[in-house]
Amino acid sequence: MTEPHPPTAVAAVPTSAPQIDQAGERRSARVESLRALAALGVLVGHAYGWSHGWNGVYATFHGRVLLSGGFGVFLFFALSGYLLFLPFARASFGGGGRIELGRYALNRALRVLPLYYVVIATFLVFHDDGVRSEWWRFALFLESFSGRTVATVDGPVWSLVVEVQFYVLLPVFAWLVARAARRSLRMAAVLVAGLGVAALVLRLATVTHADTVTPVWRYSLPATCVFFFPGLLLALLRVHLDVRRVDWSGRRLAGSSSLWLLAGATLWLLVAYRYSYDVLLLPASALLLGACALPLRAEPLLRLLDLRWLAGLGAASYSLYLWHDPIVEALSGAGWMPRGFAPLLAVSLVVCCTVAVASYRIVETPFLRLRRAWSAPRTSPQPQSPYGDRILDPMPAQRTL
Repeated sequence: MTEPHPPTAVAAVPTSAPQIDQAGERRSARVESLRALAALGVLVGHAYGWSHGWNGVYATFHGRVLLSGGFGVFLFFALSGYLLFLPFARASFGGGGRIELGRYALNRALRVLPLYYVVIATFLVFHDDGVRSEWWRFALFLESFSGRTVATVDGPVWSLVVEVQFYVLLPVFAWLVARAARRSLRMAAVLVAGLGVAALVLRLATVTHADTVTPVWRYSLPATCVFFFPGLLLALLRVHLDVRRVDWSGRRLAGSSSLWLLAGATLWLLVAYRYSYDVLLLPASALLLGACALPLRAEPLLRLLDLRWLAGLGAASYSLYLWHDPIVEALSGAGWMPRGFAPLLAVSLVVCCTVAVASYRIVETPFLRLRRAWSAPRTSPQPQSPYGDRILDPMPAQRTL
């Protein structure tokens, strides 16, 4: 897509971070764990809502804190923005190899489509409110464009529809940014930040502070695209650090991964205090993701994300995210289920995680093994990255070259 631009990017720190296997590919354990926490947060929020029949759930602060786990979807958007845009940013500004768009598209399809169709077909069979006649909308990822089908059958799928649109538009976006910036990384950052501000103004005016919002607009790409921008900007920052060979780990405050994580969590709690502060989810996502993706000190709080069971669940987080909500809803209405949030959450965690791991192994893994690199090899030796950037991307398929 673009020609490599010297100097060749190098890793900021010569050490390596823990990794985990995903269908034969090595991934960053910390990024996978962050993905797992986002999926678990969404599950917790839905379990709390279904345990109360969604009545009065926003009345208390502790209720809003539990429900704020649902904002984990916006952390997914930031992750996709970072992980998918990083190879494009390196190709344009950091000496990376050119992007093979055909392979990029094939990898996106292999990653998303098989599980999506299995999940949608399964839940459509059990859906009896007339939505089944609209099956073609789900088959073409058009369910979010109709008030009749948006966020139905499997509520969380609305975000996957947005992600697919992002996947399609990203190569064009990356090309336009590279052309407009004239290969200046600083100019690219200014352009992306400016577009992010415009997207934020649009969301504030039409969603956050709007008197009425239709579901079709609320769950659309224009209304939610701002949450990709923390990841897009972090990708440009990472290229800058690599090109300049900058190591932040020695900086007292900026290099503290614990400080980044705690600051991100604090901002998340402020949003739970008042949902109209949802603009704070942008720096919160940037801080949480930056702690895992940038060359910072690996302090004890960050090393909690090295737990293999958590990272392993992160590898199956796509399955967990797609399967969980209808399962939690069904469990909440089961006659044998004890009433209350705690029993529903405990049973939901066991059932949904079991289903997710089985789904990952049976449905996802065979297709994930078909993926290949979509970034061409470098002409110079490829640097070793401390945070496994060649392996960071659990949703896009970028094999180690």
